Amino acid sequence: MPQRYFFLLLLFSLNLLWSQEEIPEFTLNEASLNTVSPTIEKAVQLQDTLAVKKDNLGQKKKLIIKERQEVVEDTATIDMYEIYQQGKRTVHVDTTLTIQKEYKFNFLRKDYFELLPFVNLGSAFNRLGHDFTATSLQPQMGARSKHYSFFEIEDVKYYRVPTPLTELFFRTTMEQGQVTDATITVNTSPQFNFAFAFRGMRSLGKYLNQRSANTAFRLSMTYQSLNERYKAKMHYVNQKHENQENGGITEEGIPLFERGDPDFMERSVLEVRLPAAINNLKGKRSFFEHHYALVNAKDSTGSTWTLGQQIMNESKYYRYKDSRNSAYFGPIEAGVDVYDDVQWAILKNRFQTELENPIIGKLTAGIEFSAIDYNILLPLEEDVQEENVPPEDNADNLPLNLEANQTFLNADYAFLWRSFNLKAHFNKTLFSDRLSDELSLKSKITLANDIFFKAKASFINKSPNFNFIRYRSAYTSYNWYNENLSNEKITSLSATLSHPKWGAISGFIQRLDNYTYYNQVFPVQEEETRLAPLLLAEVVQAPESISYIKARYSSHYDFWKFGLTTTAQYQKVMTSDNVISSPINVPEWNLRTTLSFSSHLFKKALYMQTGITGHYFTNFYADQYNPLLGDFMRQDRQEIGNFPRIDIFFNGKIQQTRLYFKYEHANASFTGYNYYSAVGYPYRDSIIRFGLIWNFFQ
Repeated sequence: MPQRYFFLLLLFSLNLLWSQEEIPEFTLNEASLNTVSPTIEKAVQLQDTLAVKKDNLGQKKKLIIKERQEVVEDTATIDMYEIYQQGKRTVHVDTTLTIQKEYKFNFLRKDYFELLPFVNLGSAFNRLGHDFTATSLQPQMGARSKHYSFFEIEDVKYYRVPTPLTELFFRTTMEQGQVTDATITVNTSPQFNFAFAFRGMRSLGKYLNQRSANTAFRLSMTYQSLNERYKAKMHYVNQKHENQENGGITEEGIPLFERGDPDFMERSVLEVRLPAAINNLKGKRSFFEHHYALVNAKDSTGSTWTLGQQIMNESKYYRYKDSRNSAYFGPIEAGVDVYDDVQWAILKNRFQTELENPIIGKLTAGIEFSAIDYNILLPLEEDVQEENVPPEDNADNLPLNLEANQTFLNADYAFLWRSFNLKAHFNKTLFSDRLSDELSLKSKITLANDIFFKAKASFINKSPNFNFIRYRSAYTSYNWYNENLSNEKITSLSATLSHPKWGAISGFIQRLDNYTYYNQVFPVQEEETRLAPLLLAEVVQAPESISYIKARYSSHYDFWKFGLTTTAQYQKVMTSDNVISSPINVPEWNLRTTLSFSSHLFKKALYMQTGITGHYFTNFYADQYNPLLGDFMRQDRQEIGNFPRIDIFFNGKIQQTRLYFKYEHANASFTGYNYYSAVGYPYRDSIIRFGLIWNFFQ
């Protein structure tokens, strides 16, 4: 669906908005009474000096009650500010200050427990753990390291607020820059809400050719009719992630870094592999979903029957450019400049019907049509001279375009009875040359004292991503066409037992068949070096079955004003052939502990939380980063890990404002300079950073 039609939809929605005359009503509750009572009492006291002369006591009491009701009806409470996302439960705006908020105060605004960030903000993340079920059934374009900060459908937020709401996020970066994320949302009537959000980030970094720049604009809208039969939501996202890529420090720079040589503590004096390379990912998406209730429940015992439609149009561009034509990735085609350009686009249209009954549960059935294009584009004329444009087809006549037209039949079932919750999901390709299937079943039971147990079983059968099938580059070693790759199959079992006092223990096992990945190819050398002279890759599909086991324990204990928060994770990878080197690289142990102290200060005007966090993971063969592909490759030559990371933080909350101060990697100078995010890519040195999150309730 062309994206310009969504702006026509916006104008149509505004027209509906102006026609509404109903005034929102707010619920009268005990929290509201407590909120406004001091103000009312003061107003009544002032009024009493005038009213007592003319009115009797009974008339004055009636006036007090009337004033109280009028003020309370116009008062909004925090639980009225609702946020919901695609496929996730509704939550309320949360202005509390907790340890979990401390973990998520970062560029992604997610917990980094299983992520190892690179030096500069907005760059790649190496993985310390996996969940292979968190994948798309449709074949993607690749460049997975660029997608960590990419706003997917489930990341866009929709709102319902009684008054305008603004949220400001700010944090300092590594050097010469900052990251800001601002959101403004308004319910112009109970039926219509719109929200604008923009994230901007720029950071120069500490090493040469390492600048990062990131922008992401989001627009979301929701609408429902007066009788609540018709509901619709839409969003538009435009984002760009750009990174200068330096390929890590050189072989000569490794000992200078690890010795902690004072002359090289200014990291910009260390030489890097790629002095002029850059890659970027651009994307636009338009999304619209609406449904109409043919049968609307009149009360909690009634049934609801709806018909709905979902349309999504998305396009992405991934580009890699090197103005110096570095030979780090091998030989280059004769007379060609390095400018690789790949496009991926999808158009999806889904029709569904949903029946909900309080006795039998909720059943959803739908059919989905999707068309995907993957194109290897020729360089633009303004970027490359005409004589340097590569031919449309190479000597083997390999295609520059791949397509996947898929028709899915899907169904969902949800059942809730008292404390027992059951959900089932089914998705199967009916007509396509690239088959994809998914089947999952999950349940949760809540016991006494908020103890709960949940389990999930799933099976996924999907085509490998397009970048594994076909890729073309100016580098001759990065041209392949693997048309005979088999579908990847993922079987997963997981379970979690949680106790509010003793913590939660969870574990899962995932079996992978035909696992497809990049493998680093090491050229033959006369003399062994720590870093390979060339960065070469090949596509490999594992012939054996792989079993990935993960167990995690997490807890939080309070003693007076102190708190201890711990997360410990154990992982193991096994293959059916018992090969020595595994296709999946993860550390055996990953540990994190936080000791915190929390208290009110200045007559409870400030809520303070300070503490120290330690993070440690064991040695392992971490995946190597490939900036040409924008992805990671498996390698088995160099290990990283076995270095502690200690962060000291001081956070505070004043009304709706949360302030964050952190001394990151405080132990860097006295525990040794052996810390890396990937082979040849040092981790962050000690740095002091600060930021805030500020909510405005107008």
